[in-house]
Order: sequence, then structure tokens, then C-alpha cells
Amino acid sequence: MIDLLSLQFFRNAFIMSLLLGILYGVLSFFIVLRKMSFLGAGIAHTAFGGVALGILIGINPFYSSLVFCIVAAILMGKLVRYGHISYDTSIGILFASSMALGALIIALKKAYTFDLSGYLFGNILGVTSFDTMVVIIALSLFIPFILLFFQRIVFLTFDEEVAEVSGVKVQLLDTLLLVFLAGIIVISIKIVGIVLVSALVVLPASFGLLFTKDFRIVIAFGILYAVIIMEGGLLLSYSLGTPAGATIVLAGTIIYFIALAVKHITGVT
Repeated sequence: MIDLLSLQFFRNAFIMSLLLGILYGVLSFFIVLRKMSFLGAGIAHTAFGGVALGILIGINPFYSSLVFCIVAAILMGKLVRYGHISYDTSIGILFASSMALGALIIALKKAYTFDLSGYLFGNILGVTSFDTMVVIIALSLFIPFILLFFQRIVFLTFDEEVAEVSGVKVQLLDTLLLVFLAGIIVISIKIVGIVLVSALVVLPASFGLLFTKDFRIVIAFGILYAVIIMEGGLLLSYSLGTPAGATIVLAGTIIYFIALAVKHITGVT
């Protein structure tokens, strides 16, 4: 372990995994509770269009995918609120169109030297100090946001109409939550990849909810779980020579089902 941490690329990946574990442990609670889990998958796959756009115009795909996903997330929210369609419908529309746009751009841009597979499935060798700094900035913005608006977000989660009548700025909070979701997904693509990152949106809170309904404990369990699977999966992937994203998600899924089985066998409610 100490030998691995002496390697700059692994140290960057290790720190990034720790910070992402905290971010997803908190974020997952609000997304799962609001029944927006599929939204994570929609935004993650939307990133493919942003990455391809960055390749086409010759800029860092991180920036293009970040802007692309934030715009897509806000658009999904607006479509649901003002277009009177469900999240599933809006996600399906943008999911498919963004993937199609990405595929079309890649087909047109035949000659490129960009590691596209690293964005699709994750690549710990691609994590840089810049990526780590971006995660630190995201953490320093997201956690204070949650601490400051925790009660109001929980309120609108359970009864949006009453929350709005009570003076909660529902639209603003909802939009900010979507922006954070999009941003956190994009900055974690380097580790987990576009194809698998949506699992991290669902698994932490789902794990915590197996054992308790207390919001704060669910979040604490989610953080602990997310950090363990991120760091454990990272170490395991390096040892086995397997893709980091696939190893992290598979390890997390196995742990979740083991916990589910233990709960069923012991009858814990």
C-alpha cells in the first residue's frame, strides 16, 4: 500500500476516490429519496455527447462534458416542470439524442488521439492533480450547500407543493441539486467511466436504507460504504489488472447483495 502511494498517478486516484466516496455518499441519499436514480444514468450517458463535442472542437473533453451535462440536467428539470412530462421521458429523450450525437461526431472525426475508452470505462492512469483539485472544489461547494439547506431539501423531497407554499425556493434548490449531480458525475468519469458511474448514484443510499430510515445515519452509512468500495475497488483493480470502474461497481454490488441477504436471514428491519 505504501509503495503504491509513492506513485503519483495512484496517489491522485486514491485521493480522488476518497473524496468521491464522500460526495456520492451524500448525493446518493437525496437522489434515491427523490426517486431520481435513473437521472444519474441519463446524465452520465449524456456526457458522451459532451466528450465527443470536446474532441470535435479541440478542447479538453472535461470542460465540454461538464457544460453539456449541466445544461442537459437543467433542461431535464425544466421539461419535467414546465413540459408536464415525467423524468423517465425527459431522460429517455436526452439520453438517446446525446448518445446519438456523440456517436455521430466520433464517426465524423475519424482521426483523433483521445483515449475514448478511458472515458467510457474509467482509467486511473488518466487521473491528474488537476482532477483531484476539481473534486476538492466540488466537495467544498457541495457539503456546505447540503448543510445549509438540508431541512429544506428533505422537506421538498417529501412534499414539494407544501414546501413551495411554505416559502421554500423549490425550483432553485431543485436546479442546484441537478447542477451538483451533473458536475459530480462528470468529475468522477475518469475513475468509473460514463457507462458505470450511474451505479454510484444509487448504491450508497440503497445500502444505508437497508439498515435504517434515519436520514443522518443513512448518509453516514452511505459515505462509509462509498469510500470502502471506491478505495477497495481501486486497490483490487490495480492488483488484478482490471478496469477500475468495473471493479468498483462490481465490488459495491456484491457488498450490497451480501448485506441484503444478511438482513433477510437475520430478519433485521
